[in-house]
Amino acid sequence: MYPTLLKLHGLRVAGFYKSVFTAQQTAFFTCSSIGTLPVSLQAAIEKLKLQKGYAGFALPLGANMKADGCGAIYPAISAVFIANYFGIDLTVQHYILIALASVLGSLATAGVPGVATVMLTVTLSTAGLPLEGIALLAAIDRILDMIRTATNVTSQLLCATLVSRENGLIEDGSPLLAPSKS
Repeated sequence: MYPTLLKLHGLRVAGFYKSVFTAQQTAFFTCSSIGTLPVSLQAAIEKLKLQKGYAGFALPLGANMKADGCGAIYPAISAVFIANYFGIDLTVQHYILIALASVLGSLATAGVPGVATVMLTVTLSTAGLPLEGIALLAAIDRILDMIRTATNVTSQLLCATLVSRENGLIEDGSPLLAPSKS
């Protein structure tokens, strides 16, 4: 999905991923969007060449409010998995509640390790699913948290990049832009 969004906005996919790789690595190993923020800012300003003022606003906001992996994707998928494990047939109402709790939860997710378990609790409670299912995922949660946090940081940088593109806030020399033909 992310490469498609970059291409639709006329940006170079390889340039984006090469520029944000260090931030992705840091997020992966720290499991913290907040802890990765200095590296994300450095990638946005120095490598992607996003305007410093905008990057300094958008990335801290994203680290606090944009957690796709922890707040939206993981709780929704896990809720469906837990329902299937316990033999619970989900209705359309269940799916709507799961989606609503997950999406709204992603706006309230802190950028700290382990928060996805809390968001999963909210999603399961909202849909009336058994909280005991969290124990099924606890053993592998650290590995999943690494992947979720890398997803969060990538999406935060992507959003800042796309808004910068639409508002002309990407400086010349950015690896996102195709070389100008002289």
